[in-house]
Amino acid sequence: MVKVLQQNTWIHNRKFLKSCVRARAEQGNINHPTYGTWTADFILRQNESREFSGKYLNDLRVPWRHKRREMMANGGIVPVAKWLAKIKQRSDVNCRLCRRAREQRGVSTEILLEETYGHINSAFCDGMETTVTAAHRFIWRHPSLYASMPAAQTPASKLRFMTPDKESNMNKLWQEEEFEQICSRKSLTEKRAEIEKTISMTEHERERYDFDPTMFYENRFWNRRLDGMVIK
Repeated sequence: MVKVLQQNTWIHNRKFLKSCVRARAEQGNINHPTYGTWTADFILRQNESREFSGKYLNDLRVPWRHKRREMMANGGIVPVAKWLAKIKQRSDVNCRLCRRAREQRGVSTEILLEETYGHINSAFCDGMETTVTAAHRFIWRHPSLYASMPAAQTPASKLRFMTPDKESNMNKLWQEEEFEQICSRKSLTEKRAEIEKTISMTEHERERYDFDPTMFYENRFWNRRLDGMVIK
């Protein structure tokens, strides 16, 4: 707050919000959205989301049906269960895709996540997991995407891209002596233990958790596949 008063940014609403965002980043307080929701944070991010979305919607080469989906997503009116329940067109908000996928696998449908636009576009949705994962990997493995990041580095940059050609899991990375020197496997396991417990698990992970909770969290962490790894 002292910095905000010194810089005189509190008078201007947008400058004040930007100061708040910077302050939260400096304090490491990034586990909660600044503007109320993560969607609002994304839309209000400077020179990225809202400006990019505006260019996309004004591009005459983009088909109208694509623009319509974009506007519905930004407006929060995509006809998912959460929205339909809000306008009294559904009695519950449970994800229909998750229910269908679990019924096909013959597993319990008693506890289902809410069917929101974000949910059905994520791998947390049982019904969309395979499709979303495949789309993510296709985009990430595009030759120009990952290569453009190290190529854009300035000569003064000290960042090193450790996985330029493929994804790699944590276990494989920490077999390299260089990573072990940064932080030992034992130390990283201990520090990550509490954080892992805050991450929700899928229905098909529940059996492994019930068998051995400690081992489940440890294995899940070390088998996690990363899009890429950069060290400084």
